Amino acid sequence: MKNLIFFYPSYERGGVTMILDNLLKNVHDKNILIHIISSKKFVKDIKKKNIIFHKVKKKIEFSFLPNRFQTALNSMITLTLLLKKINGDTVVHSMQSNIAAIIVCYLKKKKIIIRNSENPIFSAINSENKFIASIVVLLKLIFYNFCDGVVTNSVGSATSLRFFVYNKNKIKKIYNPYINKINTKKFKKENYLINIGRLRKQKDHETLLKAFKIFSKKNSKFKLIILGHGNLRNKLEKLSNKLQISQVVIFKGWVDDTLPYLKKAKIFVLSSVYEGLGNVLLDAINYDVPCVSTNCPSGPSEILLNGQGGYLVEPRSPKKLANKIEYGLNNYKKSLIKNQFAKKKLSRFLIRENSIKYYEYLKSFYKNENIS
Repeated sequence: MKNLIFFYPSYERGGVTMILDNLLKNVHDKNILIHIISSKKFVKDIKKKNIIFHKVKKKIEFSFLPNRFQTALNSMITLTLLLKKINGDTVVHSMQSNIAAIIVCYLKKKKIIIRNSENPIFSAINSENKFIASIVVLLKLIFYNFCDGVVTNSVGSATSLRFFVYNKNKIKKIYNPYINKINTKKFKKENYLINIGRLRKQKDHETLLKAFKIFSKKNSKFKLIILGHGNLRNKLEKLSNKLQISQVVIFKGWVDDTLPYLKKAKIFVLSSVYEGLGNVLLDAINYDVPCVSTNCPSGPSEILLNGQGGYLVEPRSPKKLANKIEYGLNNYKKSLIKNQFAKKKLSRFLIRENSIKYYEYLKSFYKNENIS
């Protein structure tokens, strides 16, 4: 029996968890025993005997370190103990805390494939803790070269990783296994814009609110709905009050099912300063919601086909963002045509096809397997 370990120490609600969940629901090789290392047993509705969960336990605790760092250290212990326990050919796939996994696998002489979806440089530049981010970048420059392979989800992300991984052949682009099926239903649109994303510096909701203030001067009937949670919520609500738009900006917080809000929106707006891919754009396109997005590294321009499938503006530009939103609404037929053009390319992100590509790549690292 061959072993595949998914290393995902710090459970977080969002895109990575969804991608891993989709991968676990699409396992087709009965000869592989799958292990999941995480802080929370998030796997649901998976009735497969070949999936085992291993919870990260707090064995080491340093109050001066961020929680995620402490979890990474404890997960190293969990991974080390698991590697001692299991028999057979083993491959580790790190979805998070890659450096921790690389160190353990290097010492234990196990194959390690990491997943890196974001541009490491832009992630560090826009971090909320520049000191910690600088250390992480330095560690990535050193340790990423000790991994056996890197999975990334866009051409832009793959390009950025070339500064961190000396052997370019180690980098493999596989689009996110994200779309279950292409939607064919039509939904009546209402007068609101929508944004979905964590309330963190990366998503730059400050620019979004300033853009909506400009937009609202000529479009007072529209509201802005923001779905997502994060440590900047209070700050953003205060900014909304300061801009005098709090009556038309609705912070919904975390929402388990975003589709009831998304499919009725007139325009989807993404204001991020960087993205790995931008799964929310895929949902918007699939439900016929025209997209206005910042042309940020790495994925949005790839999804929106360099502007042919939606509207792109430079990041941190409230006025340009507002003008493009207004243009998209005033030329709504054109916006829908753009969206349909992008929708025809959504098959690139289908779950089944990309899950197969994902597992075939991981399986290529077992002994006596040919690399495809």
